[in-house]
Amino acid sequence: MRRALVIGFMLVVAAAAAVLVSRRAEPVKPLVDGVTDDPATASILARSCQDCHSDRTRRPWYGHIPPASWLLNSDIQAARSHVDLSQWSKYSADDKRQILTSIAANVRNNVMPPGRYIFMHPDARLSAEEVARIYSWTRSERRRLRAQAETGGNAR
Repeated sequence: MRRALVIGFMLVVAAAAAVLVSRRAEPVKPLVDGVTDDPATASILARSCQDCHSDRTRRPWYGHIPPASWLLNSDIQAARSHVDLSQWSKYSADDKRQILTSIAANVRNNVMPPGRYIFMHPDARLSAEEVARIYSWTRSERRRLRAQAETGGNAR
């Protein structure tokens, strides 16, 4: 019995080490590159959105150890499949408008950030003022994109 526990423990440690060694450093890119000149809005996005929706993920200590790392990676991949703020400049103007509409709706309806994330990261909770600021930012950004499309300008 003791031998089985020792072997089991060694397998867990070996798996954790393999994951840590195989991790690749993700490049640090500006969050929502070139979109917001408002430091307060950028700060809210960084605090409450970037861990899942960008390349600027800050992983807690347990986020490097299986099986927690597997769950986090799965959640992050799912989040980035919806929107990756670090890739903002690569989205088309239509995609940006659609994403901004989704951000506004999800933030106003308290869908984002999700409750399970807020449970582990209470500082990510959005105040009513922050929800209003994000909503206002999404509206003004959609208007800017629409105006650029009408005048034939390039969206940043």
